[in-house]
Amino acid sequence: MKTPVSALPFAITLACSVTAISAPVYASLNEKLSSAIKQSAVSAQFRYRLEHVEQENALDDAIASTLRSRLTVNTGKFDNFSAMVQLDNVSVLGNDNYNSTYNGKTNYSLVADPKGTDINQALLSYQNKQGTSFSAGRQLVNHANQRFLGGVGWRQNEQTLDGYRLQQSAGSTLTLEIGHYYNVNRIFGPKGAAADQHGSFNTLTAHWQASTGHKFLVFAYDFEFDNWASRSSRTLGIDYQGKLTALPQLSWHLSLAQQDDAHNASQAFSHNYHRFSFSWTLDNLTLQAGQERLAGDGQSAFQTPLATLHAFSGFADMFLNTPDNGLRDNWLEAKTKLNGVALSLAYHRFDSDLGSAKYGDEWNASAGYNLNSQLSGMLKLAHYNADSFAVDTTKVWLMLVYQL
Repeated sequence: MKTPVSALPFAITLACSVTAISAPVYASLNEKLSSAIKQSAVSAQFRYRLEHVEQENALDDAIASTLRSRLTVNTGKFDNFSAMVQLDNVSVLGNDNYNSTYNGKTNYSLVADPKGTDINQALLSYQNKQGTSFSAGRQLVNHANQRFLGGVGWRQNEQTLDGYRLQQSAGSTLTLEIGHYYNVNRIFGPKGAAADQHGSFNTLTAHWQASTGHKFLVFAYDFEFDNWASRSSRTLGIDYQGKLTALPQLSWHLSLAQQDDAHNASQAFSHNYHRFSFSWTLDNLTLQAGQERLAGDGQSAFQTPLATLHAFSGFADMFLNTPDNGLRDNWLEAKTKLNGVALSLAYHRFDSDLGSAKYGDEWNASAGYNLNSQLSGMLKLAHYNADSFAVDTTKVWLMLVYQL
């Protein structure tokens, strides 16, 4: 259909007006896009680890030689929006003489570092000057000391969550966070039945910096697992960290929580949790003593299935699942730095919460050194002496990390 001649002047005027209005808009958008591209960053990290596991049982000793290659792309901000994509590849260097949970080599001791390529993170974020932050997609979520929710960064395949996260700051002392996640990408991935846990995972936290050296965290976790009903639960708690900055520096940490069955839980339960520790620092020496209790009643116990478990109850990972009689972990730890080498030594005594069973004890040691701004190394070991739980276990790690 042809445009009537009488309408041409109007059409031309309208087109010129739109062009005149749109030109500045296009220029602004182009400028913002150009700025976002210029602010974008690409980084790479290579983490090699040699892990040896020896246990007093019928399993063959495990030797896992793995390399994690990570590529991360972060875009600049475009109208307060930004994006991030992170790709991981875990390769086995040499023979895979270990049980990765997926390679079928169940005659070897367990080292939960299966090979494969996966998208570790992929998310869209929004952040404004009013303290509002929102992210959607696959993301790393670390809460406080990661006792209840964390990324398990020690393992080659990190734990990330698929879902949504909203944070709001009220001034400089208070931050609220709400999260809803529908899938957990576990360390046993990227393939296999244990690679994912589907369900509905809701989190609520409030951080309050009461004063210098004193901070509080109130938290609530509502976990519903589709295929892991024994871990469906509701956990409420409070965490307090304080310190005195005078020399010698004293600091302390207290955490209390209660966990109850929820949703499709396979049995009814109600368990308590506490953790307290005291640290003393003078010059470059820090001494710490503490206790952690996860209650149990003989039928079930307090569990933290989405925690960074390697950071708790000893490096040997003997208590990834809390025994039904519960767990009491009493520990002593010393840390120092000599000639640039970070050294640590810790002793753990593990006992049941119900009754008086002595599970065992464990020694942990580590040495870390930054060769330069890009390359660092670590040597780490754990030795668990069994009394009534599991078997004697020795683990040794050598790790090198190179950051581009």
